[in-house]
Amino acid sequence: MALRNSVKLYEQIRRAHALGQVSFRELFCRFGVHRRDVGAALVSLVPPVRKAGPLVRAPKLDPWRLVIDGWLEADLEAPRK
Repeated sequence: MALRNSVKLYEQIRRAHALGQVSFRELFCRFGVHRRDVGAALVSLVPPVRKAGPLVRAPKLDPWRLVIDGWLEADLEAPRK
């Protein structure tokens, strides 16, 4: 989920909670998020920053990377099927 969309989602959750006496269960069912996300939305204005995953290396693919990139570039210039 992009940051902008998650900020809007957090705002919608807070607004729904503030306007009506809506239960936690109804909030996470209505918005389709985990209950931890509902709790975080009620506590903070901005969603937490996600940690970046580890960089995955593919040493067996490295010798072929230039060939594969060439194929992909040639495919972009080819007529549509």
